[in-house]
Amino acid sequence: MKADTSLFIICLLCLGCSSFSKAVFATTPVEIQYRIVKQYPHNPDIFTQGLEYHEGQLLESAGKFGQSSLSLRNLDSAEILKQVSVDKQYFAEGITQLNGRIYQLTWQSGKVFVYAADSFKLLREFTIKGEGWGLTNNGTELIMSNGSDKLYFINPQDFTISRSLAITHQGRALNNINELEWVEGNIYANIWQTDWIVIIDSLTGHVTGQVNLQALRQPGTDVLNGIAYDSDKQTLFVTGKYWPQLYQIELLTE
Repeated sequence: MKADTSLFIICLLCLGCSSFSKAVFATTPVEIQYRIVKQYPHNPDIFTQGLEYHEGQLLESAGKFGQSSLSLRNLDSAEILKQVSVDKQYFAEGITQLNGRIYQLTWQSGKVFVYAADSFKLLREFTIKGEGWGLTNNGTELIMSNGSDKLYFINPQDFTISRSLAITHQGRALNNINELEWVEGNIYANIWQTDWIVIIDSLTGHVTGQVNLQALRQPGTDVLNGIAYDSDKQTLFVTGKYWPQLYQIELLTE
């Protein structure tokens, strides 16, 4: 549903890459390799917009008007344990869980929905200006993308913006930042309409790493979108829109 960015993709692929969570900004970044740890089933009917791993279970936000939802499932089965549908007038986007609440963005409606994490009961709504794309948190603040080259740090109590962070890749503004995940002090992000995940230094905004996941995308599926982190095993879960598989991967830093 978002605008095509073919020219952006070409430019991005011409840029370099970098390293994993402890890397520092480098003039010539190095691309990170990965290995597949395990594959899990994923519902190929879901237009994945947000993904988060929590206590052995997976939270997922599905998009599209009339098809948007928030759901919870175990890793080993695509069967839904809990789900709430989003009104058909809204196109759901990124999600994150913080302090017993789940926050869910909408794309162009200016709405943010807040649910009780245990029951999925809708607790309240917030209003934002502009579009909502990706969402994560650093344990204190929410962090939101809106498709631009900036990330916004947000007070979860009232959804006011406390600060913004400009994102650069080798000194150039990096647009189309989409789904987000907080990983060991860095921010991992899908770049819309590409097969790349970039790793962003949360203090400087510099891209310090990049992973090409093109090999995971099967023919007939849509783009990569969805990053979740297992802090115990230090691995990532990744998937995409209408993908039949969810992949657990380990980034190789040596």
